[in-house]
Amino acid sequence: MNVIELEKGFVLNDNHLIKEEALEKGFKLAHEVEETDTYFTDKDKEFVRTRTCLRIRRIDSNYMELTYKAKSSQDTERYGKKEVNIQIKPTDYEDLVTVLSGLGYIKYVEFTKYRKVYSKKDNNVEYNIMLDNIKGIGDFVEFEIITHEDVSNSEREKKLADFIDEFNMTNGVEKKKPYRDIAKEYFDKKDCI
Repeated sequence: MNVIELEKGFVLNDNHLIKEEALEKGFKLAHEVEETDTYFTDKDKEFVRTRTCLRIRRIDSNYMELTYKAKSSQDTERYGKKEVNIQIKPTDYEDLVTVLSGLGYIKYVEFTKYRKVYSKKDNNVEYNIMLDNIKGIGDFVEFEIITHEDVSNSEREKKLADFIDEFNMTNGVEKKKPYRDIAKEYFDKKDCI
């Protein structure tokens, strides 16, 4: 049976408060990683407009995967969407970029993210809190639930809302764009200065 993830993110002033709350609520540090993401788009940037994801992710320089997530509709944005991940040898990064470029895809943006994941399972639902720092850009938190496909969309959405409500988000502002677009806007502004 497939699983579906649903997440909601926030821009933070201070991610230490969320970390303290997570530990108090029984969450455990599951892992911490350094991820370098390279996003690709088509020549007309349709992938950007439809939030289609074509990404190479390098993790701690010893793991790499190619990810594809289909274009977003209102439902997929609201309820999450399936993704396809293919593991690739990290030494094949340049070759993979060459193949994607040869197929007509262009590099859109690349950034490095430091992530700490705190997790807890309850009644066949995995709850994750991802504390992220994007190098040079700032701090973020993403709340994520992972459920089986047989859970209804409304039930999944309620579980996520209840999960977020458990935390004090007074120092956070909802993140309306994916990291890909936040990083692109940041780097484009920086280049104009």
